[in-house]
Amino acid sequence: MTGRIGETMMGCMRRFAHDDTGYLSWLTQHPEGFVINTYMKPSPAYLKLHHASCPTIGRLQPRARTFTDGEYSKLCGGRVELEEEARRLGGSAEPCPLCICS
Repeated sequence: MTGRIGETMMGCMRRFAHDDTGYLSWLTQHPEGFVINTYMKPSPAYLKLHHASCPTIGRLQPRARTFTDGEYSKLCGGRVELEEEARRLGGSAEPCPLCICS
């Protein structure tokens, strides 16, 4: 099922690509949620799991102009479903050392 441009719904999980406004809105509406930062085409090579409140995914990093354009997209949802999606992609969700202890 597809929502707005840039937002693909997968159960309760959502993927944001080319939709910074939607992504930032999701972060605000789901402060207890989780985010996997991954390449534009999700890849087992890079699946970094963050808490929605992590400053590394809620503000632009140096030299970045966007959250969900260019090289990266975001998978957003509950931790369990995101970890399951990472396994489905052939990888594992690597926890961010700044916001996730285990």
